[in-house]
Amino acid sequence: MHIEENEVDGFELSYSVQVDTQLLELLVDELESGDCYWQLTNACGQVLQRSNRYEDQALCLRDGLNNVLPPR
Repeated sequence: MHIEENEVDGFELSYSVQVDTQLLELLVDELESGDCYWQLTNACGQVLQRSNRYEDQALCLRDGLNNVLPPR
């Protein structure tokens, strides 16, 4: 998925978790709508993958974790 960087302007890093060598980050627009994105970055901070916009932070985090954690 490709999301332009300017689409996440104004979003703040609210939560992050390291999974192996990658970092799952939850970006939240706390001042305006409360919408959020999850994104996966490598150790250098390069964005590898970014979700579409979510209105529900819990669903966003769940989907992000489901995307990066290996299936059981």
